[in-house]
Amino acid sequence: MIRVDVEKGTIPQPEKNPVQPQRTGLQTIFFERVELPIRPASPLQKRTGAGVVAGGAAQQLNLKTDFLPSSLRSQLVVSRSPMTEFAKDLRYLLQYPYGCLEQTVSAAFPQLYYGDLAATLGQKTGKTGKASLFNPNYHVQEAIRKVEAQQMYNGSLSYWPGGDYDNWWATTYAAHFLLEAQQAGFDVNKNVLDRVLRYLQARVRKRETDTYNIIQTGGVIQPVTMAKKEIAYSLYVLALAGRPDAVGLNYYKANRSQLAEDSRYLLAAAFALSGNQRGYQSTVPTRFGASPSIAGRQLDGAFSSPIRDEALVLNALLAADPANPQVTTLARQLSRQVKQAGWLNTQERAFSLLALGKLAKQNAGSTVVAGLLADGKAIGNFTGKDLTVSNVANRQLALRTSGKGSLYYFWETEGISPTGQVRQEDAYLQVRRQFLDRNGAPVGSTSFRQNDLVVVKITIQAAESAGEVKNVAITDLLPAGLEIENPRIGAVRDLTWATDAAQPDYLDVRDDRINLFTTVTPQPKSFYYLCRAVSKGTFTLGPISADAMYNAEYHSYHGAGVVRVR
Repeated sequence: MIRVDVEKGTIPQPEKNPVQPQRTGLQTIFFERVELPIRPASPLQKRTGAGVVAGGAAQQLNLKTDFLPSSLRSQLVVSRSPMTEFAKDLRYLLQYPYGCLEQTVSAAFPQLYYGDLAATLGQKTGKTGKASLFNPNYHVQEAIRKVEAQQMYNGSLSYWPGGDYDNWWATTYAAHFLLEAQQAGFDVNKNVLDRVLRYLQARVRKRETDTYNIIQTGGVIQPVTMAKKEIAYSLYVLALAGRPDAVGLNYYKANRSQLAEDSRYLLAAAFALSGNQRGYQSTVPTRFGASPSIAGRQLDGAFSSPIRDEALVLNALLAADPANPQVTTLARQLSRQVKQAGWLNTQERAFSLLALGKLAKQNAGSTVVAGLLADGKAIGNFTGKDLTVSNVANRQLALRTSGKGSLYYFWETEGISPTGQVRQEDAYLQVRRQFLDRNGAPVGSTSFRQNDLVVVKITIQAAESAGEVKNVAITDLLPAGLEIENPRIGAVRDLTWATDAAQPDYLDVRDDRINLFTTVTPQPKSFYYLCRAVSKGTFTLGPISADAMYNAEYHSYHGAGVVRVR
C-alpha cells in the first residue's frame, strides 16, 4: 500500500531505497515516493516586441516581467533581415495548435523562404544540454505529405484530416503552396498536384457567385453579389502552374465589374504569368483601395479581410511585375498595418510574411554590425549572421550599431503569472460547461466521489448581432482529478437522454483537454463527453474557452473554479 499523511501534507519517505518494506507485527507496510506533475491554473502568457535601429545609432531595451522564475523564458533575435521585425507573426504560425488544411499550409508556406529565421525562432534555448534546432525543411516536407494525404475523390483537399468536405479557397491555397514548394526543390507528388489543378479548372468553369458585404461611399455596408473570390485566385494559381485558362481569363476580363478589387489584381497577374503582357496592362488597376472593399473578416469561404487582400495583391504584383510603382506603396501600407494590428489571423500573417519577405530579399546589401550589452557588459556581437541570445528578461540591454543599413530586432518573453488570475468574459460568443450525472441530472456542486462517472455538457451560442460564426474552437481543460472516459457520446448506449447532442466538425482529444471545432449560431448547440473522477483531492478548474479561429474578437471564457474528489 502507499500511505500518505494527508493532515500534515507529507509523504513518509524511507531512509535508503525508494520502496522499502517495514514490518509491524503481522502487517507489512510499503512506502513509495511518487512525483506528481502539476499544471498551473494560470495559462502560459507571451509578450513580444520588435524594432529597427539605423546604422550608427543605439537602442536601449528593458524587458521587465513579473513571470514566475521557474516558468520564464526569454529571447532576443538580431538580424539584418526586416523579417525579424515580424518574427512574432512567424512564431505564431509555427506554433499554431490546430491542424486544418488552411493552417497547415499557413505554418509551412513561409518556411519555404525564411528557413533560417524559422530555425532561429524554433530553437529551444535557455536550458543547458537541451538545445535542439528546429528543421524547417523537415516541417515543410511533412506539411506536403499531410496535404497530399487529404485529397478527396474529386481532386480537392479535405478541410480536416479524414474529413468529407473541402474548402475551395483552402484547396487553391494548398495548390499554390505545392507549386512553390516544388519550385524550391521539395518532393511533391505530381499526380496529386495534377488532380488538384484539374479540380480548380472544373470549378472555374462554373462561373459561381457569392454575396459579400461591401463598404460603400459614406461607410454604408451593403450586400453585393459578385464572382467568388476563389475564381480569380484559381486562375492565378493555374497560370503559375503553366496551365492558364484562356477562356476564364478572357471571360472575367470582359466582366471585371463582377470581380472584387483584389480579384482584379489576381486576374491581371494571371495574364502576366501566362505571357500575355497586353492582357496584363489592360486589366491591372492603377491604385489599390480605389474601389469599395469587403467589410470585416470572413470567418470561412475565402477568409477575406482588408489586410489579407492587400497582402495577396502585393504577392501577385511581386510575381507578375515587381517593378510596378504600386509595390513600394503597398509594402509601406501593409508593413504599418501588420505592426499596428492588435490581432492577425493565419491568412493575414502568412500572406503578409510572404509578400514583405520577398520584397526584403530584393533590398539586401546592408553592412551594419552591432555589439550587444546587458547591464553594461558585452554579451554578444552581431557581425552579419543572425544573433540569438536567451535569458535576457529583467536586464538592461543596449544595441550599439555601426555601418550602413538597418538592424532589426525581435524579443519575446513567456511565462506564468504568479497571481493565477484567469480572465472570464463573453464577446459575441457564450460558452458554458455543466456537470451532469449519468442520468442527465445536473450535479449540484463540483464535488464528486472517486470513480464517479461524470457527463460534461458544453453549450455554446452566438449573440444575435454576430449571426453565424464559423470555425470556432472550443477547448475544455480538465483538472487533474478528472480523466476523459469517452469523448464520443454516440458510443455510450445507455445515455439515451442526450437527444440534443450535436456533431462537431472536428474532434481533438488529448490527455488533459478536449478540443471541439464547430459553427456557432444564435441557437444553442450542445456537446457531451464522459469523464471519470480518478484522484482524490482538491483541484483548480480552469475556464472553458471558445475562440473564432479567424477573428479573436469573437470569444468566450467561463467557468473557472474548484473541483473536489473525495
